[in-house]
Amino acid sequence: MCVATMAMTSCSMMQSAASSDPMAMASGQACGAAVQNLYSSYHNTGKVDLTYGNNLTSALALATAYTQLQQNKGNKAFRRAFTSGLIASSAGLITSANANNFVNTLLGATGLSNVNTSSLAQTAATAAAIVTLMQALKQN
Repeated sequence: MCVATMAMTSCSMMQSAASSDPMAMASGQACGAAVQNLYSSYHNTGKVDLTYGNNLTSALALATAYTQLQQNKGNKAFRRAFTSGLIASSAGLITSANANNFVNTLLGATGLSNVNTSSLAQTAATAAAIVTLMQALKQN
């Protein structure tokens, strides 16, 4: 009964966060999907190859989510909704147990601001930031 109550409360909190800011939820979902794609590639090859189209697209999505999160980092409702979307779309890589650590790592990342398609493949800082995020997932 206690577990059922906790599960219902958790679902209720996630639904509340999701409905409070649809843009934040969508941003978190895009971030989670990008992280899942990048992690899969990183896990298989041991590196982040930004010359590969799918990785490039995912890196751009990650950079966009990073920018949106940075712009709203003081907004608790945005962060809750972003985190809910992140958990929902990361294929189990980001869970309620490691989400806060991941979001803090993302907020502290450098090399993800001002990313665009013309400079992304040559930006070592971008690759380093993505590798740092992937390594944060590996430790959990």
